[in-house]
Formats: sequence, structure tokens, C-alpha cells
Amino acid sequence: MKFAVIGNPIDKSLSPQLHEILYNKLNILNCSFEKIQLENDKLDNFFKNDFDFFSGINVTIPFKSKVVKFLDSIDDEAKILGNVNCISKSNNMICGFNTDKHGFDMLLNKNGIVVEGSSCIVLGAGSSSKTVVKCLIDQRVGRIIIKNRSINNAHDIQNFALSLGFNNIELFNSDFASFDIAINTTPIGMYNEDKDNFFDIPVGKNTTLIDLIYTSRETLFLKKFEQCSQKVNGLDMFIYQALKSIEIWRETNYNLDSQIESVRKQLENIKC
Repeated sequence: MKFAVIGNPIDKSLSPQLHEILYNKLNILNCSFEKIQLENDKLDNFFKNDFDFFSGINVTIPFKSKVVKFLDSIDDEAKILGNVNCISKSNNMICGFNTDKHGFDMLLNKNGIVVEGSSCIVLGAGSSSKTVVKCLIDQRVGRIIIKNRSINNAHDIQNFALSLGFNNIELFNSDFASFDIAINTTPIGMYNEDKDNFFDIPVGKNTTLIDLIYTSRETLFLKKFEQCSQKVNGLDMFIYQALKSIEIWRETNYNLDSQIESVRKQLENIKC
């Protein structure tokens, strides 16, 4: 069986290495996984000419919303979010799923991060931001603040939360004092030339920092606030969204809890 992830840029992705590790842990034979960088205007060509060669694919930025038009069906969670990161084939149908939300839920769970009643700032207003906001609302967050360079996109996330019946969501301004949880959903920090001025937000020593970037233990965002006691990168989310994708593709449930730490260490070694 042949799988892949499509996106742009995708040079930093460790998905092929992660899937190889997971296939070995799960004793899955004869599976391969590759990463494919597509130009924005080549998505139609991919689904027309190349998609049939794969048993399933993952999707990353900037295509998570754009692939929806190619699907025959979409699961309820992905339909609410309006974006897909996992595509499978079933009964001659192309089916879309969002496994990122499961991954973020598991990140919160595995790191003991309690969302209920908390004040959270979400940095960014793309598809990952929407997924995080949905997770926070489902876990009964107290208040959400959105910070984004594009105010229009920030308003889109605000309106999405309002459509779910969550009203305590605001756009960032300098009057905010501090937050219980700060979450970076942007790719800022993946490249050496990135600057950290976007992360100028008020945090205290008890603020929990989460960065969805998984390619570094100490990301640009996490390094900026040395005083914070809990810092979590996106590695757990990355692992669990991939595991959920494999379960969807193979229509099988797996329990990997006893080996997750081993998976983490192998990925850390690759990154080093």
C-alpha cells in the first residue's frame, strides 16, 4: 500500500519517517509513505493523474480546505471545520477526515493540560487555528483570544466560534494582561530567518505554552518565554494524528500507548 502527504512547503515534514516508525511498531508490512510538494495550481492535476496511485493521503497547508471539492463524503468533524487532513478510499468513494483535532485532543490529554474554564490565546487564524478553537470549545474553555496579522482572517475564526454557540471570543489587543494557555498555530519559527516579534504577548510563569511545530523541542515561540513552567511542542499531536490516519486507511484500531515514548525518542533522534 502506498501513502503520501501533499503540501507546500513540505521540506521540513517528518511524516515519511514517522510513518515508517509507526509501521514497524504496528507490524504493518508492505507500506510506503512519501511527501509530495505541489504548486498551488497543480492540485487538480494531482487528483486527476496521480491520486489513484495511492491508497490514502494526508494533506497539509495550504490544501486542507481546497481538497474538499474532490471528496465524495466528509466526516462530521471535518465538515464542521471545513478542512481535511486525511483522505481515504472506501467502496469506490473518496472520503475526507480531520485527524488533527484528535491529535490536539491527545496532546492536551497526554500532557495533563486542563482547558476547562481557562483563558486561552490562539496565535494564527488558519485551518490549524480553527481546529484548535474547536477543541478548546469542546473542552469547555472559558475565554478565547485570537491574534493574527490579518484581521479579516481573525474575524473568520471569531465567527466560526460564534457559529458553534461560543460567544466569549475576542481579538487580541494590548489591554490583555495574561493567559492561562498560549497556543501557536502558525508556521513562524520553522525557518531560521523567522522573527519572534509576532509572539509579543503577555504571559506569566504559570502560562502553559503550546506550539504546534514539532520539528524542534525548543521552538522559536517556546524559547521566547523562559519563565513559563510548562512548554509543549506539537510532537504528540503529530504522532496521534498520523496514528489515527493509519487506523482510517486500514480500518483497524491500534493501541500504541505503551510505545509512544519510544516513537517520540526515535523522532527526536531523527531531528538531531
